[in-house]
This record gives sequence, structure tokens and C-alpha cells, in this order.
Amino acid sequence: MQPLAQTLDRIRTISEYLKPEFGIPADGNWVSVADDFVSGSPWLTSMIAAEQTRLRTTSAAIIGSTLLQNYQWPIIPTVVACYLFEQRVPDLAPANTRVHFTAEHQADALALLGGRFSALPDDPAAEHPDATIVPDRAALRDAMRTGIESHFAVVIEHICAALGCKPRGLWLNVADAVANALIWLAQQHAAFDPTQIEAEVEAVIRVPGSPLNNRQVGLIQLSYGENRQLFLRRATCCYWYKTEGGEYCLTCPHRTAEDRQARLLAYMAQKYTQQQQLVQEEVTA
Repeated sequence: MQPLAQTLDRIRTISEYLKPEFGIPADGNWVSVADDFVSGSPWLTSMIAAEQTRLRTTSAAIIGSTLLQNYQWPIIPTVVACYLFEQRVPDLAPANTRVHFTAEHQADALALLGGRFSALPDDPAAEHPDATIVPDRAALRDAMRTGIESHFAVVIEHICAALGCKPRGLWLNVADAVANALIWLAQQHAAFDPTQIEAEVEAVIRVPGSPLNNRQVGLIQLSYGENRQLFLRRATCCYWYKTEGGEYCLTCPHRTAEDRQARLLAYMAQKYTQQQQLVQEEVTA
């Protein structure tokens, strides 16, 4: 079996939300950057109209942001998971990727058409012709970052051309997504402590000259009882509050730092109570 296909099989077991596929998808509704993100394409036109209706606005900055957030969702967590848990980084060239969209216009899966990947010298498939070997973990991390940058440079250019929005705000969405994926996925693995997670985030979004480089994205570390958890200090808004019946989410940058902390602690307290109830039920069962 092709090494990257094996990696994607294992990635699917990490979370129900990660559903990467290997090879050319057989079914429909898979979006290509080259064909579908071009300004004026039927798909992009329909997506813009759907977002304008959902958010009740024609603001270019808001629509561009939510289009990008939607599209990037299956891509960034997948490549971050490959890096964290498999020490492999797939080729994210736009020609090598497809993104699946549901009938409700939600992106939910990434397909990698070819098997090219970067890996470390001790990778079991280091001799495979699809493998590009890099010297160490820092170089592998750089391969992940530059792959993300190259892919999204094309996507952001197309979105800006279609809507007239500015690229800088869209790059903040990408930085948020990368940091959030590192936090979310690393906290599911006991091998990563908060200091290591923070170091990983810093090493990706604080690189001089990178479009991901910014000081707005960061981490919030909170404790409740014996539980310690990291959350993302976001630079961008998801605009859920613009939808019918929506409101600011827990980590919304529109909230004050004090409000975010209080709400996140309440969330942790609720989770802790639920965990204790489950433990008690198991004991008394």
C-alpha cells in the first residue's frame, strides 16, 4: 500500500471529523482550486451567493473570510495531523488536492490525488520514490508551513479577485486555523504538554517573512480543578453572530479577554462535571 495512503487511513482514526481520501475521488462535489475558485466560475458564484444569504451581508471582507474558513477546514487539520502523528507532510500543491462540499455548502473532506510527501530520515518509507527526506523536525515543520502558504496563496488570490477584499485579513484566517489545529490535535495526545504545543504554534506563525507571521494569534491557558487546557486566542471572527439566531462564540475576538476567560472556565467546569458524572455512573453500574 502506498505510504501516504497508509498515513491517511490512520489519520481517519484520530477524529470523526478528519475524513481524508487518497487518489482521485469517484463521486461528485469535489472542488478544484484551478477550476472552481476562478472568479466568475459557477461554483464560486453560487458559494458567494449562499454566504451572502446566510450572513445577511454583502461585505467583501466578511464573505471572503467565511469562504476561506469553510474551504480550509478539511485541509489544515489533515496536514497538521499528518505532521504531528505521522511525521509526514503531504504535498498540498493545488493540482494535487480536491475538497469535498456537502449539499449544504460545507467543506468536509480533503482528497490527495498523488502520494508525494516529506518525511524524516528514519521514516519506514524513506526509500520510497514518493518520499522527500528532510533532515529534522524543524525542516519538516517548515515543509508543512510552506506547503500551506503555497496552497493558500493561490486560493486567497482567487477570492480577492472575485470579491475585491484584501489578502492580509484572509491570511489571519489561515494563521488562526493552523494554530487551532495544532492546539486541538496535540491536546488529544499525551505526548504533547502545553509548553510543547506553544512551541509548535510559535514555530509556525512567528516566522519572519511568512504571510502567517503575526502577533495577534496566541494561546490561552486555563485550569479548572485538575484539568488544564489550551484555547486559541483568535485574530479573526467566524461571523456566526451574523447568522439568524447566532451570537459571539466563546473565543470570539469581539469579546473582552475577561469575558472570554470567564466563559471558557464555565465551559471547562461543565465538562468537568459531566466527566465526574460519567465516572460515578461507571462505579455504581
